Amino acid sequence: MKINRTLLLAGGALLLLLAFFQIQTGLDKASTTSGLASKPAGAPFTLQSRDGEVSLSDFEGQLALVYFGYTWCPDICPASMMFMARALQNLPEELRANIQPIFISVDPQRDTPERLAAYVDFFEAGILGLTGDESTLQELARAYGAFYRYTEVDSAMGYTVDHTSDFYLVTHEGRLLATLPHTISGNQLTATLSQALQNNL
Repeated sequence: MKINRTLLLAGGALLLLLAFFQIQTGLDKASTTSGLASKPAGAPFTLQSRDGEVSLSDFEGQLALVYFGYTWCPDICPASMMFMARALQNLPEELRANIQPIFISVDPQRDTPERLAAYVDFFEAGILGLTGDESTLQELARAYGAFYRYTEVDSAMGYTVDHTSDFYLVTHEGRLLATLPHTISGNQLTATLSQALQNNL
């Protein structure tokens, strides 16, 4: 299925100005009752890509920058991916090669590996699109302190997915180094990635 590049560009450009300064009302309250670990520590994982199974351990010698979302997301996900791409582009080349950006879809019913690959390729940042079965995704989200839930809507989409919009910096062993809010500035994200790479590689 083709991704509408025009809509993504328009929505992403607008939301880069707005989305990172908005408070997602309701999500913080919901996450306190969703069974999240009190101190998320991260976890290793093996998920599905267009080219087959991918494990976090495949990226030995690198750090991963992980984001949980879904391709049908109308606003925050495309903005977050553009934000991630720009922050990575600002890293020195020798550091950029040691970061693997990963987009994990929490909507496996609609986000096939093929659709995911088309979606992340649009951002031209080497982002890897992964997903898995529902039970695996729920367990992984809890381990990282992420939250998501399906919400029925009266439209052709059928449902949307409410989700946290943080970035998770993790080692190839699955150890969570930092949870970075979507309100972080581009300069702050770049600086955080640089420091983490210097301290953990």
